[in-house]
Amino acid sequence: MGILRTAVLTGLWGVGGGVASVGAGMAYLLATTSFVPLTKDDQMFKTKTWRRYNPNESPALKDDLIKVVPLSKIRPELRNDEKALTLEFCRGIWSRWGFKAQSILQERYDKPPGTDDNLWHTSELAVSNFKKGLRFSNHFEVVENVGNEIMVRCGGSPLEPGLRNSDGLIFLSAKIDPEQQIAVFHFKSALFSSSAPKTKGTPAPHSVPPKVVFLHPWYVRMLAQSAMQNVKE
Repeated sequence: MGILRTAVLTGLWGVGGGVASVGAGMAYLLATTSFVPLTKDDQMFKTKTWRRYNPNESPALKDDLIKVVPLSKIRPELRNDEKALTLEFCRGIWSRWGFKAQSILQERYDKPPGTDDNLWHTSELAVSNFKKGLRFSNHFEVVENVGNEIMVRCGGSPLEPGLRNSDGLIFLSAKIDPEQQIAVFHFKSALFSSSAPKTKGTPAPHSVPPKVVFLHPWYVRMLAQSAMQNVKE
């Protein structure tokens, strides 16, 4: 919890490389990113990955951050290749200023035995192909990569492969719309307790702590905004 809070505050303080205060950083992120609610009909919840890691259909804190960028502002070599664009978007999320504070804090305070195979530095994540099985910062694991969508498990440590009290999934994708000449980036996330027993009748509310509920959308905004440096000219 302390790591997440510090990472968010550090990013908000210097968002964009020059904003002078946390409040200004929040205002900037609100203006440049948008959230839409995820319903049970979203394709994310129909995947084998979702069913595997949330077999009891535990209620989740779920959202979809969307960024729309004109193709004219995208690097030319990425404008017609969704797979390459998705990979660069993913690389940007985990290798730029949005994630840097957390990567440093995780290595310093959360590097237990058995994590030597993890990637710990943003410089390594900047060139990774994010293949299935990649683990980084003892907090994230790529559980699927289908080219134009990369799925990352979060919430706990990859050292806990089974169900967890704190769990989550992130679905990252980039879609190219040649007719409208835009690229649409999605950062879908769901946080839940996969170890919670299946409920009958009316589902219980999600079990995500209130502080995480507050910090989560700001952190996702930061990560997505920092990733734009990887895909824009």
